[in-house]
Amino acid sequence: MNNTKIEWCDSSWNPVTGCFNDCTYCYARKMAVRFGGNQKCANIFEENEPVKSQTGKILPYPHSFSPTFHRYKLDELHKWAKPRTIFVCSMADLFGDWIPDEWICEVFAACKYAPQHSYLFLTKNPKRYEKLYLRNRLPLDGNMWYGTSVTNTEQLEQAIMAFGAMPMKANTFFSIEPLLEDITAYRDVKTDSTFSAFSDWIIIGAETGNRKEKVIPPKVWIDNICSFAKVPIFMKDSLIPIVGEKNMRREFPWNC
Repeated sequence: MNNTKIEWCDSSWNPVTGCFNDCTYCYARKMAVRFGGNQKCANIFEENEPVKSQTGKILPYPHSFSPTFHRYKLDELHKWAKPRTIFVCSMADLFGDWIPDEWICEVFAACKYAPQHSYLFLTKNPKRYEKLYLRNRLPLDGNMWYGTSVTNTEQLEQAIMAFGAMPMKANTFFSIEPLLEDITAYRDVKTDSTFSAFSDWIIIGAETGNRKEKVIPPKVWIDNICSFAKVPIFMKDSLIPIVGEKNMRREFPWNC
């Protein structure tokens, strides 16, 4: 488990790394390729012990960005006695369709074994939450937070459908990062308080990096979200050049 520069959590924990989503703006893939090579594979891997180089150094991404379960990391959480807010699998999509249920349940079990922490999950496949819930395999503990990426109106609709099928006692959030279009153009936002009805928290951020097609969202897109949302909002530093420091909101739902 590592400290992190991600503003909305204290640490990241990656018992699973790798992803088959092919997002052009993905920082995780770039990092995995940098330290694990540009090998491409359609398989998934399980490692019960750390994989080491010839010099004895542990390889964090032994299969580059191919999904890999580092099972030996499951006991890391209980070594941290002081409560932390932990982003689970910042280097993967734990709920991608290629991930076996057993991997997810083992990760959940490790989280339950260290209840002093709060756990934030994030996926581009929120329907997996719904499927796990219907199989009674989705923990609804108060320290478990289930998020989904919402970069455009299509993803917003997917999130609404998935979260709408889950019980109200599940903690949910939208991670609107990177904001690639005006998601308040979605047909139901202005009529049914979509943001408040289906999420308990909203994180907003602009695309970072130097991608040629990089989208810099206009201030009005962000203002619209803040206007319609009646839940806590956390703005990432990437928005400071757009909205100004004085307009930044740094709200956490557990503090409100």
